[in-house]
Amino acid sequence: MQSSRNNRKRRGMAAVEMALVLPIFMLLLTGIMDASRLYWTRSVVRDAAFEGARMAILHEPTVEQVKTVVAEELAAAGLGTLSEVTVGDREPEQPVDVTVTVPFEFYVLGNIVPSLGGNKPISATAVMTHER
Repeated sequence: MQSSRNNRKRRGMAAVEMALVLPIFMLLLTGIMDASRLYWTRSVVRDAAFEGARMAILHEPTVEQVKTVVAEELAAAGLGTLSEVTVGDREPEQPVDVTVTVPFEFYVLGNIVPSLGGNKPISATAVMTHER
């Protein structure tokens, strides 16, 4: 009889401990996932800016063609969001810069930390020398 009562107490304590620890664990896990999405998005935007700058110096494309290459890179990575692409002047022996800006929103951390709420722009600039 006594061991049956102890087993029920232990199960009850385990349930209470789980109720206390599980929300904190889930918050930590989703926060890590949000931060990982941020770093992944930064990497994708950086790669898209690099590809745009590469296109701008290798060929004689129009600005629209450079923007298309950047948009294709972003879409291939799953970032189909609206992006802003700026292409600098392209003159021989001068650096060409391509800047890509994409909006980013935290799913979980934005609701917990007010300063992280809303769309935050992620921007990357790639600079390469234009040669003829």
